[in-house]
Amino acid sequence: MKNIVLLLSCVAMLGSLAQASSQPNVVIIVSDDMGWNDVGYHGSKVQTPNIERLAAEGMKLERFYVHPVCSPTRTAMMTGRSPARFGITNPLGGDRGVPLDEHFMSSALQAAGYQTFAIGKWHLGAVGDEYSPLRRGFDHFYGFRNGFIDYYAHTFEAELDWQRDGVALKEEGYSTDLLAAEAVRVIEKRDRVKPMFLYLPFNAPHDPVQAPEELIEKYRSLGGRDRSNIYAAAIDAMDQGIGRVLAALEKEGMTKNTLVLFFCDNGAKSVSAVQGEGGLALRGSKGSLLEGGVRVPAVLRWPDVITPGSRCEQMISALDLLPTLTAAVGIPHGSEKPLDGVNVWPAIRANKVMPRSPLVIAGSRGQFAVLDDSLKLIIGADGAELYHVRNDPTESHNLAEAQAADVARLKTAAESIMTAVPRGKGKAKAGKGKKNSN
Repeated sequence: MKNIVLLLSCVAMLGSLAQASSQPNVVIIVSDDMGWNDVGYHGSKVQTPNIERLAAEGMKLERFYVHPVCSPTRTAMMTGRSPARFGITNPLGGDRGVPLDEHFMSSALQAAGYQTFAIGKWHLGAVGDEYSPLRRGFDHFYGFRNGFIDYYAHTFEAELDWQRDGVALKEEGYSTDLLAAEAVRVIEKRDRVKPMFLYLPFNAPHDPVQAPEELIEKYRSLGGRDRSNIYAAAIDAMDQGIGRVLAALEKEGMTKNTLVLFFCDNGAKSVSAVQGEGGLALRGSKGSLLEGGVRVPAVLRWPDVITPGSRCEQMISALDLLPTLTAAVGIPHGSEKPLDGVNVWPAIRANKVMPRSPLVIAGSRGQFAVLDDSLKLIIGADGAELYHVRNDPTESHNLAEAQAADVARLKTAAESIMTAVPRGKGKAKAGKGKKNSN
């Protein structure tokens, strides 16, 4: 009788392990202030072999849109809702954070049994335990909560901003290398019974951009200006870190059952002087609603699900990631509020462009852009600009006067979101945190 009970227990355990192993892992890797032409597969001189490997083994998402600056993009990704609805159109600073009644992607995955790790830049609330990643669906956090740090001192405005699970850390090392090492550590030490969600937002190549001297020297030989060499070296170092994370997945036998997404949080701060010949010369940079500020490199790899070396022309936004990735792994997104993002997983899976609602991207000072398939409207300080971005990706020919009806139609599509934006600096509705207890 004891043997039968033992046998049944073993069968049940094997069944639970099989179920856990069949549930896909999710890894999201985000770079910081890196533009369209800063990856090798878009013609950059910066060496990014590991990002290129993801593209070769997966799918290039060639119409992937974000917000012009970092906190709005990260808010959109986590909530699936336009950050303009709660006044986040600029980087979050001081005691402001994403309102606590907003539901995060990490909470959806955690509720579905995932172990959840956040490693890197948070920037969704720097002050107050209630805005910590540990209160927003993550089991573990290692990194920093403000918008940027010194890569070696790990300080924000001369104060230490580096922690593991709420405990401040004074560590030596280059931040990119430390973040990659922590990602490798949690992959190796994870609970193998549970699926894993790893969110890995690097701070590279955000200012104050820094890099190891040997990598700076590597790019100095290409003849770039000093800042360009450092910028390129910081991206190179990040790519090497990504390579170590991919190697850890491979070593642990996780590659086949892991969805890996890489994208950039907004455009580059300026046009990179190390980009190669023949890159698409998108106008604009970080902070701009032009393509160079909001259209970024993105790749998705999931072996046996995504066709290797494929290229997707579906319009996709950071807003879509909550409904899309939860649909991909077969769990509910869990938000009780209406989402602005849409589930584009069927389009990605079949690699076919599907109709979708217009995409609204809010900028600062009441400016915004609306994309509807091939048309893009920008309402800015100089009035209306309308471009056919499929035929004119460099936004060289303003069609606003000739197509006034399209301008009016797209303006109307943005009203429900833009009328919710608080006047002024986009601060009014963002939550405020209490002083950290540590």
